Amino acid sequence: MQIYVDKVPQEGLELKEKIEPGKLSLNQDARGFNFTEPIDVTARATKSGAELFVDLTLEGPVEYACSRCLTKLQDAFKKKFSVNYEVQPGDVIEVGEDIRQEIILAYPMKAVCKTDCKGLCPNCGQNLNVAECECK
Repeated sequence: MQIYVDKVPQEGLELKEKIEPGKLSLNQDARGFNFTEPIDVTARATKSGAELFVDLTLEGPVEYACSRCLTKLQDAFKKKFSVNYEVQPGDVIEVGEDIRQEIILAYPMKAVCKTDCKGLCPNCGQNLNVAECECK
């Protein structure tokens, strides 16, 4: 997403864009946290002197695997954050890398399907949320 500083009026500018996860080098997470559709990005840009303030909202459906039982889950990702840039007339600000970093920072450390997930049996691999295993 690019913001042309000269096109931001005094009252501010709102931009909307859909960004493919691959364009931000996402969906390559080893933990299996992947966007299933493009990410909806809404940006509100305002200028004050030599600074550009951008409030962003990101939304999109994600799929991930529980870190205990490996069950695939679907969820909605939503993140709001703000960034500011020192700018000069004629600058074009690319916010893609800031968006990418905020998404990565929002990834759960260990995503679980439920707080009391029992996980898998270390011997036979049975999902202990579904049934007890025969291991002793």
